Amino acid sequence: MPELQTLLKEVVKLPASYRRQGPPLVSLLAQIAQGDDGHGQRVGRLAGLLGHLTGSGLSSSALELAGRLHDAGKLLLPDSLLNYPGRFNARQMLVMRQHPSLGLGALFHLSADIPTLVYEAVLLHHERYDGDGYPFGMKGQAIPLAARIIGLADVIDALLSARAYKTGRSPRQVKACLQEQAGGAFDPDLVRHAITYFDDLLAIRRTVAQPVQGYQPMPGRSPMTSRNLNLRNTLP
Repeated sequence: MPELQTLLKEVVKLPASYRRQGPPLVSLLAQIAQGDDGHGQRVGRLAGLLGHLTGSGLSSSALELAGRLHDAGKLLLPDSLLNYPGRFNARQMLVMRQHPSLGLGALFHLSADIPTLVYEAVLLHHERYDGDGYPFGMKGQAIPLAARIIGLADVIDALLSARAYKTGRSPRQVKACLQEQAGGAFDPDLVRHAITYFDDLLAIRRTVAQPVQGYQPMPGRSPMTSRNLNLRNTLP
């Protein structure tokens, strides 16, 4: 597929003009934030809180970083796809489904001190609990817990958010959707916790300044190295 071959070449090619930019992880996070209307940051906070509330034992700060980076691969997708106003056809969907793999490749280029769970979440956040997800069709507990948490947080924020092509759903509608997909798209145990603590999730989504008691958000500064990554900020 020519489009995909071109994209993969972009992932591994690092033009000299990008090697003189600032710290790579910080730069990547900034580029994502410029184009996603806060989606990554909200997913990160939701995921960190979900991990805390479920007693997952996972680092809340690592989950938050995973949320902020989960769609990094979309920065490498064509403008025409990201800005497409209608329903994707089969070829467009095939290209869009490369973004987890592209995101993983992007993170490998950073050579930064990134926790393993972040790599897992970036690559596997579109796997489904019933095995019908992508890129590998993993099922149930075989999907790393971090990826299951990020996948759920991603959908919660997407459902609540208004877009040019849709209005945001009400909290009641979102909870009903999660309940319907428990054991399908989502880990049923995570859904149970999300519904039980939905008001807390809404609160931390609205404001990141005052997290709930016992939850420690990601520090303001992120790990950084001297290496750079070529990422195009092509999002609207």
